[in-house]
Amino acid sequence: MSSEVEIQQMSLIKGYWDKTFSPSNPFTDSTLGIAFSGWADPDKALSDSAQIKDMLVGDKYISLGGGNANGSFNQQILNSIITHINNGNFSDYKGIAFDIEEGEANLTSLFQQAFAAAKTKNLKVLVTTSHSAPYGIPDAQTMMKTFIDDGNIDYVSPQLYTSGTETQNDFTTSQGVSWEDYARSKAAIVPSIVQVNLYDDAKNQFSQHGVTTSGFIQWEN
Repeated sequence: MSSEVEIQQMSLIKGYWDKTFSPSNPFTDSTLGIAFSGWADPDKALSDSAQIKDMLVGDKYISLGGGNANGSFNQQILNSIITHINNGNFSDYKGIAFDIEEGEANLTSLFQQAFAAAKTKNLKVLVTTSHSAPYGIPDAQTMMKTFIDDGNIDYVSPQLYTSGTETQNDFTTSQGVSWEDYARSKAAIVPSIVQVNLYDDAKNQFSQHGVTTSGFIQWEN
């Protein structure tokens, strides 16, 4: 009979970001692979991600967004994403990872429409942000506190790094959103970390804020 610890380990998300511009090697027992192009524009994300889609290990996700101008969100892009979802253009994937770091204000409702549309197409929804909230969105605090209550989000993945080359987790919070806020999340908390070996530290640190983690997503190739 499996022990409770073994059962918990078996159910953990063990994901990785696979960059279209610098392909990664999945680690043993990957359960989730995300094609990361850095584009918010769905056409460009789909085009760039196609080259690595078939190599992803575990459930295949496509990422939309990123931490520069290419990944910035606005109303036009979000409406395009919703149209693509409704047209079934993401059907080759199990889920969509929304990498929300930069963008205009007043996008919360459109993001929620995108999440709801994804669920109608049986797509999983993952939201990842720079630390505890998007650094480049004016109303990020309101946005994140709304997302924490959104039942259409399956996973929230705070990035515990800035450069992606750190040798330890960075638990800095952003935009007035605390880790205690994450304790109320309807979605499972699956932090993005630089390396797999930093997960135990992330799990232990989050537990001190009342947050239970359900796995991790590795950034480093």
